[in-house]
Amino acid sequence: MRNLPRYKKCFICGKENPTGLNLTFKTDNKKVYAKVKLNTNYIGYQDRIHGGIAASILDEAMGWACSVITKKLFFTAELKVKYKKPIPPNIELSVEAEYTTTKHNIHFAKGTLKDKNGTVLVIGEGKYVSISQKEEEEILKLMHHEPENGNPVTIDDI
Repeated sequence: MRNLPRYKKCFICGKENPTGLNLTFKTDNKKVYAKVKLNTNYIGYQDRIHGGIAASILDEAMGWACSVITKKLFFTAELKVKYKKPIPPNIELSVEAEYTTTKHNIHFAKGTLKDKNGTVLVIGEGKYVSISQKEEEEILKLMHHEPENGNPVTIDDI
């Protein structure tokens, strides 16, 4: 299992975003994983994490899952989320995502958020489109290794 690079200002994985979640995504070169504990700063209604936060975490993980398999970076084209159970704050969540297929230059992935007992709380499906090579090069310049090692991130590091 290896850590994926981070985009410095990303709300989900960026270390330089003071209001972000600061997640570390890992991969076994097939799927993408992360652990997260969301506090009450991220609630919608009392004692429930806002659904948009859960969707954002899954979106990020599924996008990375596509990148791990294809060695490209992506923008989200479509996101479908099913909320199975409310997410209470301050519990450890497991994030898991995997690339599923490519059709007509659209890349598909699926993912889940589970509690520590393995209960599925949220299910996601996403469609992703690759970004231009120029944009990819610019984004890679703003990424760093986790842990940081001073070397620039290349697409082969994903």
